[in-house]
Amino acid sequence: MNDLNKYRVNMIFDVRSVTAEAQIEKVKTLLGTLGATIEDVKDLGVKDFVRVTNRRMPSAHYVQFDVAAATTLPVVFREKLRLDRSIKRILIQSR
Repeated sequence: MNDLNKYRVNMIFDVRSVTAEAQIEKVKTLLGTLGATIEDVKDLGVKDFVRVTNRRMPSAHYVQFDVAAATTLPVVFREKLRLDRSIKRILIQSR
């Protein structure tokens, strides 16, 4: 089995159509199916954008996941969520 690396996954959700709780649960389920162990979830709440690119969406919901997973997680995770319009940004950092 591959060695597990630690990652911090920061996500920005569009909560205009789906609740943040539902999106968090969907991401937790996806991480579990990809073999990741979720160590911590921080709901950072709704924050205003510094530079608004869409006047209909001046703010969004921020969530941070700390996970331990295989080295393939960043590529596979982004690909699985690539077409999901309720997710505005994904930032994956090594810890």
